[in-house]
Amino acid sequence: MTEKHHLPQNSIIVKNEIPLSMQTIISATRQMREFPYNFAKHIHKSIEIYLIDSGQCSMNINNTKCTFQKNDFIIIFQNTVHSLYMESPNTCSFRHIHFDPAPFSQWILNQNEHYNLNLISALTMPCEHYYHLSANKKISSLVTSIIEETEEEGILSIALSNIHLVELMLHIIKLTHPDLSLITDIGAQTPEHIRYVSYALSYIHENFSKKILIPEIAAHLNISARYLSKIFFQHMNLTILNYINLYRINHAIDLMLHTDLTLTNISAIIGLKDSQHFSKLFKNAIGIPPNQYRKLIIHDTPDETSGKEINAAP
Repeated sequence: MTEKHHLPQNSIIVKNEIPLSMQTIISATRQMREFPYNFAKHIHKSIEIYLIDSGQCSMNINNTKCTFQKNDFIIIFQNTVHSLYMESPNTCSFRHIHFDPAPFSQWILNQNEHYNLNLISALTMPCEHYYHLSANKKISSLVTSIIEETEEEGILSIALSNIHLVELMLHIIKLTHPDLSLITDIGAQTPEHIRYVSYALSYIHENFSKKILIPEIAAHLNISARYLSKIFFQHMNLTILNYINLYRINHAIDLMLHTDLTLTNISAIIGLKDSQHFSKLFKNAIGIPPNQYRKLIIHDTPDETSGKEINAAP
């Protein structure tokens, strides 16, 4: 008889190790913008953080106009169309962080047998496209620490910046959902909803280059396509189709920035065989066609219609 060995109940099997020194911070800086300034609508896979130190600036986030001033703390989630601009003669200074959310999506916050809630889902799912909070001392201190560690070199500085970033995300979750219902399963239906939407997001991210059918996603979850569409919209404030299109456009922008591929090739790579359809979707989301956007974002040419400069990064 083969002897069976059982792991202790509290043991952890590590499937994918994530180095603490993994580079997740794309940029972390102190910046200043003066009027006139206009950074065109854009979209990216990173999560973006702003902490306004002085002055005032405006943003358009998914077609919602927002004005921010001193002590405003903003987190803009991935795949969210947004722009940054100055409306009146003033100078705006702010702390600014871009980070890759992918590694943190493997950090599980709970040990519930019915669903797994990762750190990024806990941060983003309860909200629509962005957070707007008044920065407290802890937020300000953590943002500063992330910037300072990013300016240093070495494995320990990278590790510390990641630790501060995790602490910042946990602090925001705690501030916005103090009852911790998303993690502790207090809300009767929330965990199930999150599991369904989280699976749909993962499915889209892995299969965006192919034809995606909503009934196929729903079938994997043993629910109806109608029900999946309903709860997806409730959590994301976007239809599944709109999210798929935005995710594809986001990937297309990465390809525009980092390759010399033609727009026809790019449209095929992101799962759109018709380049004209791609151009139409892109213009509807960003406001200008992809060929014009590529020239503006790469070559940093002036916007002749407004006389304002379109910069390569906000």
